[in-house]
Amino acid sequence: MACTCFEPDRPLPWSSWPGRYRPPLGRPYRGTCRGIPGETFEPTGEILITGCNLGYARGICERLPDTAPDAIRFSQISPNTLRWSLERSHYPEAQGTVARGSSTGRGNVLDAQVEAYFRARDQSRLLPSASQDGTAAS
Repeated sequence: MACTCFEPDRPLPWSSWPGRYRPPLGRPYRGTCRGIPGETFEPTGEILITGCNLGYARGICERLPDTAPDAIRFSQISPNTLRWSLERSHYPEAQGTVARGSSTGRGNVLDAQVEAYFRARDQSRLLPSASQDGTAAS
């Protein structure tokens, strides 16, 4: 579950991932925080991992609005379709399905996360025995 304000735009090196959690978007990402409307902020360090990539940043990130859901959860229901759920305190607040290449109708952040999920999945399929650093295992 990634943060509802995190708009992923490029992969984060696997070497920066702590390894104790599976990245919800399929791999760790860098990106932009959209928590404060009109501001562009690129998170770094621990908050990028524990807040942006893993969600549930309430209490650890001052940029997450009080009115925003805590996390976005995805589950794949077919090769090109995802079910998404916006969660607050681990309970669904809104949900829907989206086909690859389509808009969720819920804004750029959710759409960017859907595309990041599909990109990561496609990359992992190219490396059937991929190691954590993204290279094929020998």
